[in-house]
Amino acid sequence: MELRWLFQTLLKLKDTNIILKFLLVREAFNMKHNSHYFKNPEYCGRILTGKFSKALKKRVSECIAAFRAFEEIGNLSIPYISAWHDGENVIWYEFAARSFTDLMGCDTSSLTVVFRDSILDRRIYKYSGAEPGILKEVLSREGLEEARNQLRENSKEHGNVEAVYKISLGENTHCWLKDRANVETYTEDKICLSIGCLTVVSKEMESEEKCENLIIELKNALAKVKTLSGLLPVCSHCKKIRDDKGYWNQIEAYILDHSDAEISNSICKECAKEYFRTPHPDLGKHWTGKTGKPNK
Repeated sequence: MELRWLFQTLLKLKDTNIILKFLLVREAFNMKHNSHYFKNPEYCGRILTGKFSKALKKRVSECIAAFRAFEEIGNLSIPYISAWHDGENVIWYEFAARSFTDLMGCDTSSLTVVFRDSILDRRIYKYSGAEPGILKEVLSREGLEEARNQLRENSKEHGNVEAVYKISLGENTHCWLKDRANVETYTEDKICLSIGCLTVVSKEMESEEKCENLIIELKNALAKVKTLSGLLPVCSHCKKIRDDKGYWNQIEAYILDHSDAEISNSICKECAKEYFRTPHPDLGKHWTGKTGKPNK
């Protein structure tokens, strides 16, 4: 009763740091004095109820207390604690925020399988060495399965993980989750912990996909465009054009071969007067270069 009154008083102060410290202390108190604390269905992990070192259990307990406190103050990130045996292809969650299980539509005990099967691809972004800019590496679901063990070894070596996952949430529905975590190794227990947070970045990634699709469309459009450029050798008398192989071509044939333009033939007024003495009866009509028939 006293703790509830104290918590309500702290809420009135609107000091986030004080509220967070209070929640951490309360969570640690509950974990220390309630022997049935982790026997409820909410805890589906293995470490706190298994034969592991005190240091590992203490670390997991502290992290769970902190993440539950974050949930109570309405933190928008999605905290989690995953673990795996070193050298074994088995992973489980010691803790997963309720927003995580709600998003995936499952409970913590089945979250590992549901999340793994929902991944469409995994993307990492890193700075390139020699050239300025950021490189993007994409792994499909199949590629991720093949490289999973190697990725875990890399995370152990670097001590952290940063990636973006495209997740399927059902038919024609997906979202993007950015994963940032620290990886801790407990040699005595042969256990690795991934302590991190997920952030929904769907808007940002959808915007990136639109930009990438637009670039692809522009490249395809440019690839289809033929243009004439550079110096064209033209005969000063017959007006033929010499091609790269040294052959002289009619200007109409050259333009048709080197561009997407279509040729239509007609006669100007000056030529009609010079060659026909009088205005040509078909003056003003156009002949296409392919059919040779006049078009009105």
